[in-house]
Amino acid sequence: MKKAQKIKKIPYLNYYEDRFINELIEKIKNLYPNIKKIILYGSKARGDFLEDSDIDLLFVVEKAIDKKTKFLIYDLISELEIKYTVLVSVVFACEEDFKTKKINFLSNIKKEGILLWLRE
Repeated sequence: MKKAQKIKKIPYLNYYEDRFINELIEKIKNLYPNIKKIILYGSKARGDFLEDSDIDLLFVVEKAIDKKTKFLIYDLISELEIKYTVLVSVVFACEEDFKTKKINFLSNIKKEGILLWLRE
């Protein structure tokens, strides 16, 4: 199996948010090989967040995932949100769409996003 790793610590994440990200990555890399990268975007990536801002994450997947898998991932995220008292918003995008589509939302993430984790 290919190695997966966390890329770097993000200065705008507090202690609990950082712990949340670390545990999420550990679980995701073992349970969902279809997820290829996790990108932080939005106010926590830009540094213009407020005290109650959420963590915006983009999961780039090799191919579209089914609803059951999405719900399992959302359940995992919900458990970790409760454990670390953080609020998270997750969006999924296919690798091909992320690379090639000229969608404003994805283009903004490419510009401002911070790569948290990449499956190698």
